[in-house]
Amino acid sequence: TSVKFMKETAYLGIKQIFTTYNNPKGNADTERVIRTLKEDLVYPNDYNYDFPHQSLNYLTPNQYYHKELKVAL
Repeated sequence: TSVKFMKETAYLGIKQIFTTYNNPKGNADTERVIRTLKEDLVYPNDYNYDFPHQSLNYLTPNQYYHKELKVAL
């Protein structure tokens, strides 16, 4: 962990907790929390708004998603 990151977390009042390398259960719990956050917050909003893709007829994934959604409805 960088010194700058440690200072910022201390400033924000965030207490850092580290697991030891020989504690697989602690790591599994952490990995599950990260996975849940990604599934709930990141993946549903992970559409490309800027770059068209050849396999999508040169639409962005966001444009393609909305085009297909309208057709499906």
